[in-house]
Amino acid sequence: MEHQIDLTSTMNSSSYETFFSDEDEYDGEDDYGSYVSSAVEDDDYEDEEYEEDEDDEDLDDDFSSSNTNYKITNDFKQHFVAVGVSIIAALVTHMHINGGYMTWREEMRKDWDIIKKRFGRNTNSIVSNTNSNAAAPYAAPSMNYIPTRQFKMASEKAMEGYTDEDHEFARRVGGHERAREYRRTAGLSFCPVAHLITSSSAAVNDNTSTPSNNLEDVEFLLPLDPSVRVLHSYYLADALGVESSMVYEDPAAEFLGSYGSDVILKDIDLLSDEQPTLGQVKHVLESHLPSSLVNNEHACLLHQYALNKATGRSIRGTTKVYKRPHVSTFYRNKFPSHAVSAFGKPVPKAAPAPVSFTGFATKFVNLSTKPVNLYWDAGRIPSGPRQGQLHTVLIGTVQSMESIGTASHPGHQFFVATTYDKDHVLSRHTATIDEQVWYYNPMEDLSLEKLAEEMKRMTRDNKWTTKQQFGREAWMVNHSFSRDYLVKTRMMWLANFPQPFHDGSNASLEKVSNHMWPADFIGQVHSFDTNHLYFTELPQKLDMLAKSDYQPDMESQRRVAMEQFQSASLKGGTGSNNNNSMTLNVKVVSCAPRVVEVKKFLSPVEVQHLINLASGMTGNVHMEQSRVLASTSTRGKRMRGDAMAEVRSSKGGWIHREQDVVVDTIFRRVADLLKIDEHLMRDHYPIEGLADDEDLPPTHDRVVEAMQLLRYEPGNGYTAHHDFTFPSIGSRYQPRRFASVLLYLTGEGDVIENGVRFPSTGVDNEKALLGGETTFPRAITTDSHDGIKIKPQSGKAVMFYNVLPDGNMDDLSQHASEKVEKGVKYVANIFVWDPIIS
Repeated sequence: MEHQIDLTSTMNSSSYETFFSDEDEYDGEDDYGSYVSSAVEDDDYEDEEYEEDEDDEDLDDDFSSSNTNYKITNDFKQHFVAVGVSIIAALVTHMHINGGYMTWREEMRKDWDIIKKRFGRNTNSIVSNTNSNAAAPYAAPSMNYIPTRQFKMASEKAMEGYTDEDHEFARRVGGHERAREYRRTAGLSFCPVAHLITSSSAAVNDNTSTPSNNLEDVEFLLPLDPSVRVLHSYYLADALGVESSMVYEDPAAEFLGSYGSDVILKDIDLLSDEQPTLGQVKHVLESHLPSSLVNNEHACLLHQYALNKATGRSIRGTTKVYKRPHVSTFYRNKFPSHAVSAFGKPVPKAAPAPVSFTGFATKFVNLSTKPVNLYWDAGRIPSGPRQGQLHTVLIGTVQSMESIGTASHPGHQFFVATTYDKDHVLSRHTATIDEQVWYYNPMEDLSLEKLAEEMKRMTRDNKWTTKQQFGREAWMVNHSFSRDYLVKTRMMWLANFPQPFHDGSNASLEKVSNHMWPADFIGQVHSFDTNHLYFTELPQKLDMLAKSDYQPDMESQRRVAMEQFQSASLKGGTGSNNNNSMTLNVKVVSCAPRVVEVKKFLSPVEVQHLINLASGMTGNVHMEQSRVLASTSTRGKRMRGDAMAEVRSSKGGWIHREQDVVVDTIFRRVADLLKIDEHLMRDHYPIEGLADDEDLPPTHDRVVEAMQLLRYEPGNGYTAHHDFTFPSIGSRYQPRRFASVLLYLTGEGDVIENGVRFPSTGVDNEKALLGGETTFPRAITTDSHDGIKIKPQSGKAVMFYNVLPDGNMDDLSQHASEKVEKGVKYVANIFVWDPIIS
């Protein structure tokens, strides 16, 4: 029998109430050819070495000495070895409950020592600044904890009484505007409308606007403990500009307390009134934070805590969720809501056509204190030299309190094992559409009392880090919200709670949410203007662009120099780029998922230029076997060998927008399609003049990956997969791929001869491209069991969103590239992230 964690919303302040449900183990076998789309062939995987705990080493020494001191028979030796193996297995399992790593505090102290050394002064007092005019900087995260360092340097400058210009410099330290203005908690509300505090603070939420993008208000209930601590940390992280789990471990934030015993919550506990007012709670917050950083919704959350802590009543909040419209609305005038039959009865709404494809996204969460490996159990090999042997595919290594994702099908079986022995199976799971998120919890069999005792002991004995404690409780809150989301939307919550929603009607969210093209019905047409005109002729010399080339004066000179090569018409004819622009149409081809296309997005000259780069005729792009990675913020593994060929068989390479002026122009045009500022697609240095500093490396917080060039030959394709990734639960920015832009370089009937594209002359030509369509097999329609299929057309752009307007992952965005039957297919991909790249 398999156990699944069920984190209920009935937890009180004194215990972690975890309920478990039993599920029958799936006994069937999967087809060997049905591969999980994000995995790695186990045969080619080299296990990493992990150090055992000292206790285990001592036990091994004792065990060894026992064997040398006694002479025993062979039968007794076998029995003794079996007992020893059992003991070691028990210890290994115990390690997964009690393991840990270097504490987060020690890592942060190392970073903090660098700042102390650089500035040579006491930095512990800088956070006591109460100057309401000094806004908090918001910097992109990096592996070196740049947000915390930048926040400290900016705060120091603000403390030294600099001018308004210097305050503005301090606010802008670290990255682009979206990174600075991003608020993970922007879509949450804990205030009754009648009790909203009047304030001019930019942090105030206003979630009373008219819904758009099919967003509807939803009320959710969360257990008082641990939700208050987790959400409290999210609000503090947004205010201070640091990672959520750093709020209590950043040495400069020690005045806030330690996780689980926060001094702000303690001060609220000390309020004398049994029913404290919202104003009293806000006063407590303002005694610890500058008033400009005090968020009204944060105050309302803590006010609910003050009112409910004695009774343990749940926290009540509201946000907006996306409700997918009925399929009948996807067809303009085809299914009018007022239609009646000849007998005067209403015509029933059209039903969505059942799809033949049964895949879906699945997510695995590791609640152990040790990393584990996630495998797909593919059953027995049906034929070949290894016929009858068990076949397993490694999805990836999942760190403690992190998650990993992959595409799956009903009945797929997964198991988790230790990182050093895949035969040491810790738990098994059978994938179903009703349970797309699987929580692995090694303490799930403990009673509630034993669970509470074990967690207290682990905390007392430092068996897990503060970051791990935070992660576990954050996942509990996430799971609680997912139930209310499922009831309201009938969709699984695959993202990490909370997420800001994408609602253009809400002025307070304009800087933290991206534009999304409306997809009210299939065939709906929008348009956008761009002054990044077509290249109808290539300059004789194309150099790579340097950082200095993006200075305003250099950009202006370059635009003037390029006028003779550009036009708003594909037929040619030049004009002034400063005055001319062109209008491109955006057509909706699917409402669920949200997919649009733009014909003639690229000129034939631009198409050929990218093909030249992909084919090696120009540039130095290295094309190699395309890779497949698990959807994870932790260490994913690449698929290798025959397994990868079954999933993805193209060859690919990467080019940055700085490749040359033509590629740079294409990136700018993509920014116009997405309605974002093109400067978000550049790298940003944290502080000018420190670019070469070893301790403070550049903060690469552009929102776009390099352009991926792909070449598909006959037989090449890519099975159904998702482009989105699962970020860390504690990441304030929750970075993920927001949208994918596919640029077709060759179309059906096109011929490639010696790297040169010849327009379609008909598919009868033996070298003409046939096949290679892009499919969305789960797209909702009324008349297709296979979703939608988009034929390649040279110069056309196809864009789809990987997330829904409410911030959840769009499971229906699963897509595939059909195999090329003949000819050669060239495409380019641009993946756009929100709010920063991971």
